[in-house]
Amino acid sequence: MKLSKLNRRWFFITIAFAVLSIFSFLLFYFVGKSTDILKETEINTSLQNNTLAYDEEKKITLVGTYNNKLIAYDEDNQTMWTMDAKGPFRQLIVNSDQRLVYAGNEDNFVYTINLDTGEIINSIDVERRIYDIDVTKDGKEILVSAGVNTAKHNILIYTSQGELINNIQFKTQIKGLTYSADETNIIFVNNRGEIVKIDKEGQEIGKIKTKYELVDLSHIGESDHYVALLNDASFAVIDEELNLISTGKPETDYAVEATVAGTDSTGKHIIIGTKEGFLYIMDQENKQIFSKRLPNSVSGIMSVDEGIYISSLSGNILKIDSGNLNNINKLLQLEVILQVLMILFPIITLFSLVMTIQRAKEVLYKLGKKLYKHRVPYLLLVPTFILLIFFNYTPVFIAVTRAFTNWSKDFNTLAEIKFVGLDNFKLMLSEGYFLTGLGNLALMIIFGLLKVLTVPVLIAWLVYSMKGSKEKFAFRFLFVLPMVVPGIVSTLMWQQIYDPTIGLINQVLGKVGLENLQRVWLGNPKTAIWAIIFMGFPFINALAFLVYYGGFISVDASLLEASEVDGAKRWDIFWKVQLPMISSQIKMMIVLTFIGIVQDFSSVYILTGGGPGTSTYVPGLELYYNATKFGRYGYACALGLVMFVFIMIGTIINMRNQAKND
Repeated sequence: MKLSKLNRRWFFITIAFAVLSIFSFLLFYFVGKSTDILKETEINTSLQNNTLAYDEEKKITLVGTYNNKLIAYDEDNQTMWTMDAKGPFRQLIVNSDQRLVYAGNEDNFVYTINLDTGEIINSIDVERRIYDIDVTKDGKEILVSAGVNTAKHNILIYTSQGELINNIQFKTQIKGLTYSADETNIIFVNNRGEIVKIDKEGQEIGKIKTKYELVDLSHIGESDHYVALLNDASFAVIDEELNLISTGKPETDYAVEATVAGTDSTGKHIIIGTKEGFLYIMDQENKQIFSKRLPNSVSGIMSVDEGIYISSLSGNILKIDSGNLNNINKLLQLEVILQVLMILFPIITLFSLVMTIQRAKEVLYKLGKKLYKHRVPYLLLVPTFILLIFFNYTPVFIAVTRAFTNWSKDFNTLAEIKFVGLDNFKLMLSEGYFLTGLGNLALMIIFGLLKVLTVPVLIAWLVYSMKGSKEKFAFRFLFVLPMVVPGIVSTLMWQQIYDPTIGLINQVLGKVGLENLQRVWLGNPKTAIWAIIFMGFPFINALAFLVYYGGFISVDASLLEASEVDGAKRWDIFWKVQLPMISSQIKMMIVLTFIGIVQDFSSVYILTGGGPGTSTYVPGLELYYNATKFGRYGYACALGLVMFVFIMIGTIINMRNQAKND
């Protein structure tokens, strides 16, 4: 059949927007990869890294660790030399002109080290725990923040040879300090929330009071501005005269404890690290443009021309390229636009496809005509449709789409949620919990189907076969009565039955002299799964009983009478006449039982929590834990999607078999 001119036009529009849809999805994926600007370098100390320094002349990277080691790496990231101390390294200052590195260590020493060989040239014992150091550009003075406790602290000034110039005493803890731009004054922050400027004699020149404890002070590029970091991750930008330039705080739903702050080489971006592993980047307007959670606490931030280096309490050194950092705002804006287009383009594609097919267009036209004709009733139904879309279909759409993202408690904004492809599904196979749960689930499905296909069928047949109507009514009532009892009550009752000390099973075994068979039924990996399967004995499912009983009473009585005339016995009539006639009810219960077992995890959660170990773990419980405890929402959505597909396949197979039999 040839397309008309109009249909041909719609056909090309369909193809065009289908291509645009695919292109927008692919572009969104690559943009998402580009916005993940934090990359691993080749430097891995295999230790807990703390502080960083860099020699731009020979491109030497220095890493001070919590494990009492200072390691120098050359331009090719190969180890040049290693120095051992007796404590963690707190701060490193490089003087490229003199080829020296100054290292403040918690063993109370400030070491002066040859940058090229690692030889210790001099060491200064400050007799206190060191928190921070700074050095003048000519290397003639060394500034030290040190103290014996939070209420007894000192700012010490030494010559390069280790002679004490001045000892300024304080009753506050000073975690960050620096020389002023002209190196005539000192600026520091303390645990009282104060930013203080003093001269070298200790006379106070100025002070700013903030709301929280201050934990770090960092120079912004080559300017005369500084960033002071507060304990709650908020920050204040000040100038040389302690004028407050601006303030800001990262967007976070969590209570965090800030550890370190830094800037890029241009001073346009402020980087903040926290004890919980969060890394935030703020732009010139103090707006958050990037966030990521690392596996360990962020401990050091270092800026060089080509990028920013990040250290944490792990072996890897991470890096952000300056070019990527400058483009992050544009990429984030493009990502938002692409998210809109990924919804708009498929809708236009679907509409144009309908317009291409003549029959579909006619149906759409008739539907539109009917809607217009009965517009008043449909307008009255609009609120219902909106509620259905909002509360029923929107969550399903979100769950399906977010199954392919990194959505979690750490990445929960549109700017942070990234497309990760099939990573969540690969995680199911690599972690092992899902596969273990599948094994337990298969066992529960097999025995669950056996239970629903045996006892309820037999009981329904026996009640149906009773002669007196009063007896039938009484037994129907008694077998259906448990339906009014909440499932949680039944589960808790079985929890008591399995109790190792006061439980019914162990008590009965003890009374009959079978103490050797007593067990901790729910605490033993060999018996826990079987205890859950056995729960509900004698397995008279009230719903299944009603369904089967309804099937038996719907069987034509003339068939039973004809069977009796032909000499069939009661068992033959049940097996060859009645049971085949209720096959529809049996298949319905198979589907309902299958769906119920795959989705259910409440009994496992209440009785064992998936334990002991993973002996009773099921996929539904894995989904629940990831969504509520672990905060891995994207992974939970992926689990839900797999379970949906699993249920759908099982249901379709059963329905196809039923259709063939019919």
